[in-house]
Amino acid sequence: MVSLVMKVLVQALRLRPKPLASAGAIAAEIDRDRPDAEVPGALRRAYDVRRSNVEGMQVITLTPKGVHPEGELLYTHGGAYVHPLVTPHWNIIASLGLTTPLRVTVPLYALAPEHTGDETYPKLHNLYDSLNASGLPVILAGDSAGGALAMALTIRARDEHRPPPAAVLLFSPWTDATLTNPAIPGIEQRDFMLGTQGLRWAARRWAGDRPLQHPWLSPVNDSLRALPRISVFHGERDILCPDAEKMVAKAKAAGTDAQINLYPDAFHVFVGVPQLPESRAALTHAREIIKTATAI
Repeated sequence: MVSLVMKVLVQALRLRPKPLASAGAIAAEIDRDRPDAEVPGALRRAYDVRRSNVEGMQVITLTPKGVHPEGELLYTHGGAYVHPLVTPHWNIIASLGLTTPLRVTVPLYALAPEHTGDETYPKLHNLYDSLNASGLPVILAGDSAGGALAMALTIRARDEHRPPPAAVLLFSPWTDATLTNPAIPGIEQRDFMLGTQGLRWAARRWAGDRPLQHPWLSPVNDSLRALPRISVFHGERDILCPDAEKMVAKAKAAGTDAQINLYPDAFHVFVGVPQLPESRAALTHAREIIKTATAI
C-alpha cells in the first residue's frame, strides 16, 4: 500500500523539471552543484568526525562516541557519478549507523566528467582493504551509482580472494549502465527524476575506456556467484528498477542470497526522505540486516 505522504510528495515532485532527463539537464545541474554537504549536527553529536586524504581522495570517518564499534560501514553515495554527496545521503547514513554502533566511512570520490572511474576504483579497493584490516565485519552500502560502486567492490573482493563484506545494502542501485532493458521505456514516463539519455551521458564519461557492459559498471553482467548477502530496496517508479530485479533474480539463480524489496509508486532513492513511511520501513529492515551481519 502506498502511503498518503508518498502520494502527496509524488504529485508535488511531478511538477518539477526532470533533473536527470538529458545530457543538457545534467550539465546544467553540474554547473549549479555545491560542495559536498557537511556532516549534519546530529551526526557530529553522536560521532567523532575525522577527515583524511586517501591517495588524493577525501574520506570522512565517523566513529561512535563512548562505545566500541561493532562493525564498519562503507557508504558510497550516488549522483550518477557526476554529483557530490547531498543531505539525503546523510539521512540514509544516519539511519543506518545510529542504531547499531558502526564506524562509518564515506569516500568523497572524484566525479565525472572531469574524472573517470579508473581513477577511483583502486582508491576504493585500498580503502575497503584497510577497513577489513580492523577485524570488524564490513558492511557495504550505496545508493544509485553508489550501489554500482558497492557491487564493484564486492565483485572485486571475490575475484581477488579478499575477505567478502558481511552484507551489501543497495538503495535504488544502478545495475546496468547501458539502460537497454525493454521494460525501461514504459517506466520512464512515470519516473520524474531519471532519463535514459542523461544517465547514459554520465555513464560514458565515468567509464572512460571501460565498456559500459563491464561488471563494475553493470553488475548485472557478472556471474553473481559466490557473493555475500545482497539486499536491494527499490521504488517501482524508477527506470533502474527492472535491471535491479534482473540482477537479484540472476544472483538467486547463481546461489547467492539476494532479495529485492519493492515499494509501489516510490521514486529514485526514496529512502533519503526520512518523512516517508516507506523510507522508515526500508531502513528499519536494513538495520535488522546490519544487526544480523555484525552479530556473526
